[in-house]
Amino acid sequence: MGTHDATTVNRDYYERTTAGREDYWRKMAAPRHRVEVMREVVRSLNPTAVVDLGCGNGVLMTELRDVAPNAQWSGLDLSRPQVAENVRLLPWGTFLDGNLEHPFPDDFAWLGKFDLAIATEVIEHLDSPGTFLENAGRLLKPGGTLVLSTQSGPIRETEQRVGHRRHYSQREMSELLTQHRFTPVRVWNTGFPFHDLSKWYANLNPDQSMSQFGEGAYGFKENAVCAALRLAFKFNSPSTGAQLFAIARKA
Repeated sequence: MGTHDATTVNRDYYERTTAGREDYWRKMAAPRHRVEVMREVVRSLNPTAVVDLGCGNGVLMTELRDVAPNAQWSGLDLSRPQVAENVRLLPWGTFLDGNLEHPFPDDFAWLGKFDLAIATEVIEHLDSPGTFLENAGRLLKPGGTLVLSTQSGPIRETEQRVGHRRHYSQREMSELLTQHRFTPVRVWNTGFPFHDLSKWYANLNPDQSMSQFGEGAYGFKENAVCAALRLAFKFNSPSTGAQLFAIARKA
């Protein structure tokens, strides 16, 4: 995997959908926690126009839409077939395909259109995070807000397999945002101990973990693990752990 650029890795992995990945999003504690945080942030900002960077099949947009029902919702994704499917299935949104690691052309249709950009678990997949942030800034109106989630700590085997290139500390993320014309509002970690422990445990046997929780539809055992972790995550620290969030304004 290390011999391929991030765009190739991301296309190869994420254009192949499985029932297990759908269940992971809907049931596993880590993505459910990220959705909860994003919902609170979107509710507090009350945006009028939102773009989801790396929107995939639009499931996050769908889950956030009810907390800002009057906003215009748009999604940008690397996968042209996925964008075409989103256009067909989600007529309330607008969608474009584009590579977030390539500078947008000056005539790109969405420049300066949004007051909120969200990006969940995207920046850790990129070889050029600076270009991504420059693109995000160009999509935002003056004073617009970027909200992202990513990971801190070591890149474990399961994360390497799904295309993680780099993880970030609070300081590194704050510096990166500042370098690319954002003003950090809040950068924080969460997830200790149970998010961190779940990642450690999954990597005791990466093959089994990725097969069991990433391929077939979840059965009783997988659903029980998800339910237990969702309960355990309620006791995670709000200020330390491997899950990283950032809120920043366009300078």
